[in-house]
Amino acid sequence: MKKEKKKRTYKLITRTDIIGYLFVLPFLIGFLFLFLKPMVTSVIYSFHKITFGESGMIMEKVGLENYRYALFGDAKFFKELLTIGGTVVVKILVIMFMSIFVALLLNQKFPGRLFFRTVMFLPVIFGADTILKLFIETDAYQSLSGSSNAFVSVGQSATGFLQELIQSFGFFSDMMSTFSEYAKKIFDLTWEMGIQVILFIVGLQAIPSYLYEVCEMEGATKWETFWKITFPLLSPTILLCLIYTVIENFNSSNEVVKMISENMGHRIHYACAQTWLYSIIVFLLVMIIYGIVSRKTVYLD
Repeated sequence: MKKEKKKRTYKLITRTDIIGYLFVLPFLIGFLFLFLKPMVTSVIYSFHKITFGESGMIMEKVGLENYRYALFGDAKFFKELLTIGGTVVVKILVIMFMSIFVALLLNQKFPGRLFFRTVMFLPVIFGADTILKLFIETDAYQSLSGSSNAFVSVGQSATGFLQELIQSFGFFSDMMSTFSEYAKKIFDLTWEMGIQVILFIVGLQAIPSYLYEVCEMEGATKWETFWKITFPLLSPTILLCLIYTVIENFNSSNEVVKMISENMGHRIHYACAQTWLYSIIVFLLVMIIYGIVSRKTVYLD
């Protein structure tokens, strides 16, 4: 019995697992030697009040006072958390929908699809935030976002059509304005969904082709095939992209991050408490999303 147990334990560590650990090893080394100590230090600071005197840094233990003040005393911090939460949730849904749509298009066989796939991934290769910042600081972005630009003119026409379409379905005006706002930001959103599109293309290509052949033989429509085959078998990729998109958007520059950065200059203890509170909220959100979506996730054996 003991030999059998050892055999089973040994089978759990395969060659693929070892390769995976080797790829993760640089991150683990960097985390242990570069990030672990600052993280622990920031946790300690968050439970103290820090002042600077002639003798240097003075730490006064205050327990959960910094966290209590952030939640119940600092109205601006709590308000920005709620505002960003609502904005980011809508943005994540839009990015996920657009990523799946673009991936379905790029997964089709047509001339030049490799070129278009490369174009979609270029912002990720060159660093989307850096390049987008350069666009904003130069006239290039103004030419793309100006009212005289042909792309923007087409976008405005499309936005008007979208408004009429949403109104015809009887949706609320708030929902209509939200969709219209993101339709105008199509250029910005395109820069944020490169990784998601590539992951969805990989997920689509992993679906066995014989399943589509069976659907075709049974006379299923494209719409039925998508909801019965493509979407369920794409659910593991949807879960991965959803969690990645949530973390990426909450980590990007926003009012809460700016507020924390400002407090780092004169109230380090409070900035640390805000950072950990923000991190805990994002972590809980990720766990909730994982718990809900993973129940509906379908894995192909």
